[in-house]
Amino acid sequence: MNDDASPPAELPARSASAGEHLAQVRAPVTIGVVGPPDVVQSILSLDTAAGGNVRLVGAAHHADSELLARALTVSEQADIILFTGPLQYDLAADQLPIPSTFVPISGTSLFSALIRGTARPDIEMERISIDSISVAEVREAYADIGRDSSELHIAPYDGPASVDGFGRFHAELYWSGATTAAFTTVKSVANRLEAEGIPAVRMAPTTANLRNAVVTSALMGTGSLLEEAQLVLMTVHVTSPEGSGHWGWSNYRLQGARLAVHQLLLEEVEAAGAALLAYEGMTFGITATAGALRQLTDNLHTAPFVDRLQAALGLRAFVGIGSGRTVQEADANAQRALGLAQSHAGHPAQVVGADGAVVGLPPRSRRRERVIADDKYSHERELLRRIIMALPDTEPEPLIVDAARVAEALSITLRSGRRILNSLVAAGLAWTMPPAPSPGGGRPRQRFRLLVQRLEPR
Repeated sequence: MNDDASPPAELPARSASAGEHLAQVRAPVTIGVVGPPDVVQSILSLDTAAGGNVRLVGAAHHADSELLARALTVSEQADIILFTGPLQYDLAADQLPIPSTFVPISGTSLFSALIRGTARPDIEMERISIDSISVAEVREAYADIGRDSSELHIAPYDGPASVDGFGRFHAELYWSGATTAAFTTVKSVANRLEAEGIPAVRMAPTTANLRNAVVTSALMGTGSLLEEAQLVLMTVHVTSPEGSGHWGWSNYRLQGARLAVHQLLLEEVEAAGAALLAYEGMTFGITATAGALRQLTDNLHTAPFVDRLQAALGLRAFVGIGSGRTVQEADANAQRALGLAQSHAGHPAQVVGADGAVVGLPPRSRRRERVIADDKYSHERELLRRIIMALPDTEPEPLIVDAARVAEALSITLRSGRRILNSLVAAGLAWTMPPAPSPGGGRPRQRFRLLVQRLEPR
């Protein structure tokens, strides 16, 4: 009930639009878009709205076997790769010389598909099978529209191997009478099911999802996501092994676990040059620079700490990461990010930037397994040795270089210098440092710290 005598309610802060986020991209950035032709074309159609400093270059593939080659080709002219989904990202991202991200799978794709599905009388919306989207997001989406989700069957995306079973998952449920239709994000699965006479609805990213992904890619490609606010605060919250929040342990055992978590986090943050602070219970705070955050998160690709805490101690963790122009702003964003992480099971770490942009980070285990061998990075170690030998002995320690410095030392092109440095970062032989202003103005120079101490295999 309104009261004329009461002061007017304060309007909530307006979220920045995608266009306003893109206006922050001051340096030219080229985004390579990789994925199935229809989704790639949908993203390329946003080119006119992306702004003068953002250029989109498409690299569509018709089969997974073409994916890596297409991504490598477009990386020659791009600053960052935007994959159309996590499957494409998991199959190729580890082998690219430049940063990459992907269009996330979300409940909004399901909403759009449900609306289209209502036009088909053969589909009962409460008796369908759904792949790729997490159980929590599906339940939440159905609760939002007041629908019963008890008879739904859900197969979340859990790496490339899980996609191989999507077709069988949907078909078995349909032919057994448990479902009336299949909702899938994979075009080949939808086509195969329709050919078998199974009603299938493809869930594709909405235009809003695609636009937000372009925004995130553009900001990541120029470093602008963190460039405005060098201060980064992280909040790490560790839950009980059962995930109930109630530990049920003796005080002695709980204190032992807390010390073990503290020691593990300390090893991680000190290696990145960050600072750790222990809060009450199983909550910890970390103060870092943007460069340290990039190192801890594989350049904003994976959630920090989560996998190691799970593997070493059997504990589940959520990480909220906030940047801001003041300590208060960064802390508020970190707390908001922690709340988002706790409600998004597939992305246990969330980043909230100073401008409100949100990036979800999956656990490292979600990415395609790497082959671990002593000589895996022998080529990169040899490149690092060549760079060190080419630099003058008077070079100050630690060794901090940019692409131009490496190109000059090795007598190669600037683009080759940048690719070499990015490959060293991927191999753990260099750290990405905060961008430095260019002496002649223009685009800031991306700097890298060479980790000489890691020349020998670990």
